[in-house]
Amino acid sequence: MKRFFGEFIDDKQIKISNDEFEHLKRVLRMKEGDKVIASVNDEYDYYCKIEKMEKNFALLAVEDKKLCPALPKKQITLFQMMPKKEYFDNILAKSIELGVSELFFFDSEYCMVKTLNLVRVQKQIMTACKQCTRSKMPDAHKVIKFEDMLKKLNEYDIVIFANEKESKPLKAELFENKSKIAIIIGNEAGFSAKEAEKIIQSGGYSVSLGSRILRCDTATIALLSIVNFLTKN
Repeated sequence: MKRFFGEFIDDKQIKISNDEFEHLKRVLRMKEGDKVIASVNDEYDYYCKIEKMEKNFALLAVEDKKLCPALPKKQITLFQMMPKKEYFDNILAKSIELGVSELFFFDSEYCMVKTLNLVRVQKQIMTACKQCTRSKMPDAHKVIKFEDMLKKLNEYDIVIFANEKESKPLKAELFENKSKIAIIIGNEAGFSAKEAEKIIQSGGYSVSLGSRILRCDTATIALLSIVNFLTKN
């Protein structure tokens, strides 16, 4: 069944509007009586029937609900140094598909892009969640300063820092009894030596992703995949 994000009218009705309604009606040409899955940004998938099609919205009748099986079991936060636009979209989509619960983009010494269109980002997040059948969208924040990113690191049980100068691999025992996980990844220009040292001094566990230098979007996919495998996330 097709999936749409909407909002509750009451505990038995969900409203689909705006871009989601346009996709339902104009693109997919769905009609009253068709079955869909609705998400209202919580932990459940709502199995619905299209009850009424209005000019600018659709009303869904909720027939059943089930816990969404695609939600991540660990809380993983991605701290991503702001990349160029050509890498940004892939990083955003793939990190959501790979189970990130929260995203912080930060600027630093080698950043060329330092602003973020959060309206566009929210649309991309919704699209990625529909792709991987997540019912609850991760939180994305405006760009923060490098120093502010460092201050947030003490909120996590473990902080994994992908460091191209490192030789230590990532091991499963690092994640024992850890539920709040943060990972830090640079952009296409990387970190300065001073910045890398500050991350380590602030509690970042420096790890290698192998002998090859990865593009920043590849590094994000690689590290998240490794963390998911080691934590059974």
